Amino acid sequence: MPPKKPAAAPPAGFAAAPADGGLSIDRLAQAFAAMMGTADPYAGGPSAAPADIVKIDASPDLDDPLAADDGAADAKVNPRSILEALLFVGQPDGTPLTSRKVASLMRGVRPQEVDDLVAELRGHYAANNCPYDIVSQDAGWALKLRPEHARLGQVLEARARMVRLDGEALDVLAVVAWNQPVARDRLVELGCDAAPTTLRMLVRRGLLELVVAEAKDAEPSYRTTRKFLDVFKLTSLADLPDPSAPPA
Repeated sequence: MPPKKPAAAPPAGFAAAPADGGLSIDRLAQAFAAMMGTADPYAGGPSAAPADIVKIDASPDLDDPLAADDGAADAKVNPRSILEALLFVGQPDGTPLTSRKVASLMRGVRPQEVDDLVAELRGHYAANNCPYDIVSQDAGWALKLRPEHARLGQVLEARARMVRLDGEALDVLAVVAWNQPVARDRLVELGCDAAPTTLRMLVRRGLLELVVAEAKDAEPSYRTTRKFLDVFKLTSLADLPDPSAPPA
């Protein structure tokens, strides 16, 4: 009879069958460390050196395009996104943004490139059925609601035009409108000694704005704004009635 082969030795170490009580926390830690190819972080016990602990920075890498979602490219700051932000905010006086003005605010961008960016944005808005569009207005560009959504904007604009003004505020607006730009001292000479709080209120509501004089130490002057024209339903200051004419 051929000699019997010796029985294979039972597996040892981590390959061994677990004991009835299962693996201890220490053995689990050692097994995990072995699989990861690193030393057991708990091998040294509570007195282990701080150097054994690996600190991982979990914050995303903002420069890594793979670290963000699919819309990350659209969220990056670039000439197109800057143009869109400028159109969204608009100018303080409400006038449209010209391509030359936009180009002056972005390094290395020419006015012709701004026109191309506008066309690109308009195509993006149309493809995504956005409720707004970029329109040409007074040799510049403005972000406007599409006609089918304009009614909603008109409702909001009508509410914004409901500005309650007392007699003193109306006097200030009348004097400034017919004599602008008008310095504070000139207002007094014209018989309009309004309180500073009234002037500040009109500036805060966007009906008046301060114009800084170019001359040194010259006093700033007041003038009306585009919102003033909108509130009083005027196309331009030329539509103001003749102050010497009798009331209609």
